[in-house]
Amino acid sequence: MTHLSVLIESDRVILVQLTSSASGFTVSKVETIGSNSNIYQDILDKGDPKQLTDCSKIMAEKLSAYSETEMSVCLNMTGVKSVMASLNRHLSEEEFEEECQREAEAFLLESDEYEIEVVKLAVKPNAPFERYQLFFVPKRFLTRLQMLLLPSGKNISIVELSHIAVQSLYEAKPQLVILELAKDYLAISKLTNGVPTMFHHWTLEAETDIAYFATNELKALGGKSPVCVFGSLTNESILGFIQEATGLTVQAASLPAGFSIQNEWVKELPLILPLVGCAMKAAEFAE
Repeated sequence: MTHLSVLIESDRVILVQLTSSASGFTVSKVETIGSNSNIYQDILDKGDPKQLTDCSKIMAEKLSAYSETEMSVCLNMTGVKSVMASLNRHLSEEEFEEECQREAEAFLLESDEYEIEVVKLAVKPNAPFERYQLFFVPKRFLTRLQMLLLPSGKNISIVELSHIAVQSLYEAKPQLVILELAKDYLAISKLTNGVPTMFHHWTLEAETDIAYFATNELKALGGKSPVCVFGSLTNESILGFIQEATGLTVQAASLPAGFSIQNEWVKELPLILPLVGCAMKAAEFAE
C-alpha cells in the first residue's frame, strides 16, 4: 500500500510517496516542483488568479503520474497564529468547541476568518484545568489550497501543519525538543513521552535572525533534552552554531524506528520529515 503526501513551501511543492509493508514504511519517491511565485503570499493569501491557475496546471500534470486517489497535505506555519489556553476539565464536545471559539475571539481581531486546530498539552493529573495549544489557520489559505489542487482530481484526506506532523513521529521519545527553522518563522516545542508540554513560534524579519532566536529560546527553556531540528533552513553550519552556543545535543531530524529512506534522499530529511508525519496521520485517520 502506498501513501501520497504534499508539502507546500513558499517557493516549491514537495511530493513524497511512502510504501508500507510488514517491516514498516519506506520513503519510495521524493519529487520537488519549483515555483516562480511565492505560494503562500501570492496564491494562498492574495489568491492571484494567474499564479493560481499556472501553479494548479503544473500540480495537476505532476500528480497525474501517481496512482493514488487520495493525498495528505502539509502546510507550514506561515500565516498561522497560536495561543495556549487553559480550559476546564470534563467539558462536553459542544462546550469545548464554544470555549475554543471564545479563546479565538479574545485573541484574534477577525476570529471567523480562521479555522482552529487543537493540540492537547501535558498537564498534572490533579490540575483543575487542561492545557491546549490552539492553532489558527486562515480559512482563505484552505479555500485556495482546495482550488490549487482541484484540477488534479485527487481527494485531500487531511490537511496538517508541519510542526504538528513532526511531533506525531516521536511518541516513543522520553524527552525531546523539536526546533523548526523556516524561511519566515521559528517554531519550538518540547515533548515528554511524546506529549507536547509547550509550543512557541515567531515570525522573523530576516533569515539571519533565526540562529540567534533559536539559541536564546533554547537557553530560556533550560534542561538538557536533545534537540532535533527540521525545516528549510536546517544545515550543518546552523546546527553547529546552536550546539556550541547552548551546550545541548543538536541534530538534524531523522526518521524514527520502522521507517527507511534511500540514501539519495537522506539529505532531504529535514525538509520532507513533515510529509512522513502527515502521511502517517492520514493513514491512521483512514483506519
